[in-house]
This record gives sequence, C-alpha cells and structure tokens, in this order.
Amino acid sequence: MPLSSDPLGHPDTDLHANLEVRFQELFEQGPGSIQILDPAGYTVRVNKAWETLWHIYEGSEAKRYVLSREYNVLHDPQVVAAGLAPYLERALGGESVTIPAIHYDTAAIGQPGRARWVTARAHPIKDKQGTVVEVMLMHEDITERVEAETALREREERFRTLAMASSQIVWTNTSDGRVLEDSPSWRAFTGQTYEEWKEFGWLDAVHPDDRERTRQIWLQCVANRSVFETEYRLRRADGAYRWTAVKGIPILGPEGEVREWVGANRDIHDSVMAQEGLAMRLDREQRQSALLAKVASASRSLHTVLSMPDIAEALVQEVRAILDVHQAVVSLTEGENWAQAINAVSLSEKYASYAAYDAKTDGSGIYAEVCRTNTPMRLTQAELEAHPAWRGFGEHAASHPAMRGWLAVPLIDRKGRNIGLIQVSDKAEGDFTEQDEAILVQLASIAANGFENARLYGSLREQDRRKDEFLAMLAHELRNPLAPIAAAAEVLKIATAPERIRASSEVIGRQVRHMTSLVNDLLDVSRVTRGLIKLDRDIIAIEPIVASAVEQSRPLIALREHAFSIEMEAPGARVDGDPTRLIQVITNLLNNAAKYTPRGGTIVLRVTREASRVRICVADNGIGIDRQLLPQVFDLFTQAERTPDRSQGGLGIGLALVRTMVALHGGEVQAHSAGPGEGSTFTVWLPLA
Repeated sequence: MPLSSDPLGHPDTDLHANLEVRFQELFEQGPGSIQILDPAGYTVRVNKAWETLWHIYEGSEAKRYVLSREYNVLHDPQVVAAGLAPYLERALGGESVTIPAIHYDTAAIGQPGRARWVTARAHPIKDKQGTVVEVMLMHEDITERVEAETALREREERFRTLAMASSQIVWTNTSDGRVLEDSPSWRAFTGQTYEEWKEFGWLDAVHPDDRERTRQIWLQCVANRSVFETEYRLRRADGAYRWTAVKGIPILGPEGEVREWVGANRDIHDSVMAQEGLAMRLDREQRQSALLAKVASASRSLHTVLSMPDIAEALVQEVRAILDVHQAVVSLTEGENWAQAINAVSLSEKYASYAAYDAKTDGSGIYAEVCRTNTPMRLTQAELEAHPAWRGFGEHAASHPAMRGWLAVPLIDRKGRNIGLIQVSDKAEGDFTEQDEAILVQLASIAANGFENARLYGSLREQDRRKDEFLAMLAHELRNPLAPIAAAAEVLKIATAPERIRASSEVIGRQVRHMTSLVNDLLDVSRVTRGLIKLDRDIIAIEPIVASAVEQSRPLIALREHAFSIEMEAPGARVDGDPTRLIQVITNLLNNAAKYTPRGGTIVLRVTREASRVRICVADNGIGIDRQLLPQVFDLFTQAERTPDRSQGGLGIGLALVRTMVALHGGEVQAHSAGPGEGSTFTVWLPLA
C-alpha cells in the first residue's frame, strides 16, 4: 500500500492524517526489514530495520543509490545471478511469492563489508481495480542459521572424510542398537552391502566363534547404556578374518536419553598374532627348558654309572621318558660282521608281550645299516616300510617287536669307530623330529663316552689285578733262585770234594743268571713304560739274527725235550734294525713256546719272504690260548693259566716287550690259537731293507 495516498477516500482529512502518521510509524519502527518496490522494480522506500540489516543508513551514498532511478532490483547482478529475478517478476505480476535464500554482498552497491544470507517474501499491494501499485519485499536475516548449518555440514564432511581416510571402521547405530545409517568404511572392509549389514546383519561378518559372545555384550551395553568395548575377528572382503578392537560410545540427548551410538573398529590383528606368537614361543621355550633339564638329568645319570650293562639300562629308560616313545633299545656291536647283542630294552605296556625278546642280530637289516654307515637314521612309518633293509632281523624277524616309525643313532667311540646303536620306535604323538634326533645324538654321545669309560675302568681294574698278580709272581720268581743259592753256599762251607764244590758253583751261577734275566726284563719293562727304549739300527741280514736267537733258546728247548725245526726260506733277506733287540724278540717267542708246550712237544720256526716284508713264525702244539685271552696276550703282566707247580715260570712281560720292539722296527705281530690244547702261532712281520 503506498503510504503517500489515501486509497480509502475518507472525507475526513484529520482522520486521514492520523492514519498516515500511524502507518508511517508502523512502517518505520517495524521489526522486520521492508523494502517497497514500484511496479517497475525501483525502490520507493525502506524502513529502519532494512537499514540495520544492510548497514545502509540515511544520508549515505549507498542509500541514495538504492532509492535512485539508477538501481533496479530486477537488474541487480547478484539477484540475477542467483536466479531470483523471476520470483520478483511474479510478485510484480500480482502473486505473493516466497523468494529463496540469497547471499547478498552490499559491496556491489558501494557499501563494503556487509554480506548477509536472507530469504524474502514479496507481497503485491493492489488498488481497488486489482492493479499492482507497489510490492512489499520483506527480508529475513538467516545468516547465523546458514552459517551454523554450513559449519555443521562442514564438520560432518570433515568427520566423514576423516573416517574414510582413517584405517579404522567408523559406524553409527540407533539408540536401540540397530544399524540404519550406512558406513562406507564398514562396507569397504567387510564387502557387505548396506542391505546385508543393516539392522543386525553386521554380526554375520563376525567370526562364528566370536559372534554370540559379541552379540550378548552389545545387547547388554545397549540395555545398560554403557560403553561397548570388546575384541572380535571380522571377516575381510577377501574372506580372511582379522582381529579388531571395537569401541562404541552412547551419545546422550538433552534429557539423558541415548540419541545414537558412535563407534569404531581398529585392526589389531598383527599385534594379536604377535602376542600369540610370543606366547607360543614362551611356551615352546618353557617346554624346551624342561626338555633340556631332562636331558641334563639324564646326562648326570649316565655319568654316574660305571658298568656297561647299567649304562645301557639307564640309557633306554631315560630316552624312552624324554622322547615319549613306546620302545627303546640299546644294541652293542659284536665281532666284525656288525651283529649286535640287545643289551637293554625299555618297553611300554603296549609292547609288554615282547619283554623277553633278546635275540642277537646276524649283521643284516636296518640295525647293521646304521652301524655300517655310522650315521643317524630317522624314518616315518612309510619310509621305514619302504627301506630295503628294515626287515633284516635274521631268523628272529617274526618275533621281533613291531616298529612304528624309527629313529636310530650310532654309538661311536673316541676314535670314530662304531660300538653299537641306540634306537627308538613308536612315538606317542606324531613322527620323530629333528629335535628328537638332536637329543638322541647328544645322549648317544654321552652314552658312548660312558661305555668307553666303563671299558677303560674295567681295563684299569684288570690291569690293577694283573699288577697285583705280577707282584706276587715277581716275589715268587725272585725267591725261587735264592733257596738253591743259599743251599749251595752252605754246601761250600762244609764241602771239601772238588766235585761237590763245582756242582754248588754251577747251581749258584745258573740261578744268578736267571735272576739277572728277570732283572733285565724288569728294566726293559721300565724303559717301555717310560718310552726310553732306543734302537741301535743297522742294515743286517736276517739269518744271523735267527741263528743267535736259536742258540740262546736251544738249552731251554732241549731241557724240555721238544722236537725243534727251522725252515729258512728267505735267502739274502736284510732288515733295518737293532740286532740285539731283534734277537730278543725271536728268543722271547721261542722261550714262550718252549715254556707253554708240554714236555716232548713240537716247535717250528719258519722264516719266509712275502713281498716287501720278511715273515718270522713260531708255531707250537702246546697248551694254546683261550679266545677271551687272545686279544690281551701282548698286554703287560698277561699269562696263560699257570699250572699248580708253576712249571712255566716267567713274569708275563715277554710278549709285551715283543710287541713294543716289533712296533719300533715298523713291523707288526699277531697271535693265533684255535683254543686251549690246540697250540699257538706267533707271527712277526718286518719290512725289508
């Protein structure tokens, strides 16, 4: 309505004037911004609220411009650019129109620094004929609301961008715990569609073993309005499950009610796996420590045992307990064909019926294979059955305990020679491992040392026994000549006949020579044990050496009435040696044959030439040598069984001296006998010069 006219046509001018003033004041003082446009779009009048809105006040150049014919709202560049001109044209056409929001900057009309978001209502004012005479443009300042909405939108966009950029999975749920709002990060990780994951479909992506537990915790937290915090495995889009740590927080409204839930899943798979790996390593190390403690305990047990049977028995018991097997066997090698005697067996109740099995192997089969190769053998059941040697147990194969997988380790002495094996079979769980093999190798090494120590201990005891016997024998041998010497001396005191004096003198001389021989042998033994024997070497013919030895031994041979023959078949043979010591070697062998051959026996001395060596052989048909004693005949203080009258005599050191002297000449010596009563043969080989 134009405020400068009287559209009502009242005749009362005072009343008209009053209304004019009242409308003028209402227009000016009204709280809303009002801009009056004429039908052409020019601004006719604005009120105080408009001035306040745009900071365009009376007297300013900007207000003069807005109210001039230079400015038309329909042609305002900002209005045109915002697409609002058509709305104003509709209002000028007589339609009441709501105009969309525009961000208007007064800098465009010469009033810098004032830009506002506004919406407007354009209401046409018509005369009685319905003609639009003015348009009242009412503005609403929505700047703060728009800025707040913009800030909120920007924050939400930043949040979504951050959530998408984050490695975490971010989600929101309704107050009652259902999924309604989409989560791109959840879908990207799990591969679920929105339809699959909404409501409670997200639980389908949780590992089946964790699903029910997670559901119960979630529902309880929703009911209690408490923080949801747990860990579960979540299926990744490629089907693999990953451990995630999840935390959901209830967002409360003004009345304390839960408005929604906001949460996130964080991938912790690597750390969980690392912890599990650490726990497994710790458990493995604990088991390893316990195992090492058992091995150490077994080592101590084996070190304290001195006899070979006790070592074998302790070994099978310890091994079966440490490796958790049903059977363990120790077999020691006998002879040269790799046959073994089963020295100790430990069986569980599973094999109780085989407890009495102790048959020797015959040098065939898988036992002998380990001893021949001197290397460990670890086989699964299939590998064992496929091995060509595994059934070779001789005639006892049918009664041999069943083998279920196999692990065997050779027993090796300090010189690298095989002395047997330790074997285990039928492990309680699984196949034998490298660790099992390493443990058995260690225990086998300890046991092999124990067996060798036990043998050495037994040898020392035997040597000690022999030394005791030797001392007793020495006392007897030295005392024997003293009685005839003393008797002859007494005879000399009272004898006057030359024959009696001569006989006594011969007795004394003979016994003194015997004692001298004994003392010389003792001196030689002393030199041998201290390594003091030195050779006076020269290139010498073997025939004179043999002749000198025979000359020294012939009186004893003749005394015992033996048939003696010499077979010289090495003409011109020469050796690099010490004549005295070589004569001593042959003399000892001849004297030994004479002493241990019953009166009237046969002794043969053969000298032959074999390739690059000369062979000296002394054979007799005497008392022979027991098989058990044969390997020891060249040891100090070793003698065959003496007769009650001690007719053989001697100290048991002759053959030990023979071996030492022959070795110093680079040769070798061997003894052979078919057994007691079958005679003996001693053979010396010397390298030809």
